[in-house]
Amino acid sequence: MSLAMNCTVSRGNFTLNANLTAPNHAVTAIVGPNGSGKTTALMLVAGLLACTSGSIALNGTTFDMAENGHGIFVQPEHREVGMVFQEGALFSHLSALDNVAFGLRARGEKKNDARQRAELMLHEFSMGSYMHSLPHEMSGGQRQRVALARTLVTHPKILLLDEPTSALDEDARRDSFKFLATVFAQFTGPVLLVSHQRDEVNTLATTTARVEVQRGANVVATIKNN
Repeated sequence: MSLAMNCTVSRGNFTLNANLTAPNHAVTAIVGPNGSGKTTALMLVAGLLACTSGSIALNGTTFDMAENGHGIFVQPEHREVGMVFQEGALFSHLSALDNVAFGLRARGEKKNDARQRAELMLHEFSMGSYMHSLPHEMSGGQRQRVALARTLVTHPKILLLDEPTSALDEDARRDSFKFLATVFAQFTGPVLLVSHQRDEVNTLATTTARVEVQRGANVVATIKNN
């Protein structure tokens, strides 16, 4: 079973056609030029955008379907999707511990229970000594670990990452590759990795999907597996 995207989304003069499958236990890198719709594809899977037509399904369960004025749209909080935004997007006023606990609290867990689970996850990610630190007190690589911990503590069925190492320096990127490879090896669902960096794709991806763009009065981008 896997993620299956066979859909279109139109926004102004831009159209994205996604014809993509991403298997479980694998990292599928989405590659292509800047502004070609790579992040848009992640937003469709996460439910932050809706399909104009077509469908998205994970392991046989349809998240989004639009056809002939009828359809299905599962709200983001019910999709069990984990998304790590570029640079982590941590809450600047919350400690690492409370950032990781946030998703659990949003799902209704009691504060103490959520913080205990968050603490265990931070230790698992070698971030226990930073649990009371604010984001600005951590390095880029440390913030990335906290962002991943916040995502994985909710046990998502699919993991989406948007250029996770682009804001890191070279040393931090090399360390991040090792850490991400370990995380991905333990994750049982599909991983979608948006990247424009060849070394990241070569190191982390097990399969790739490419975006092809046709430019004219309108821009039409198509994602398909290689």
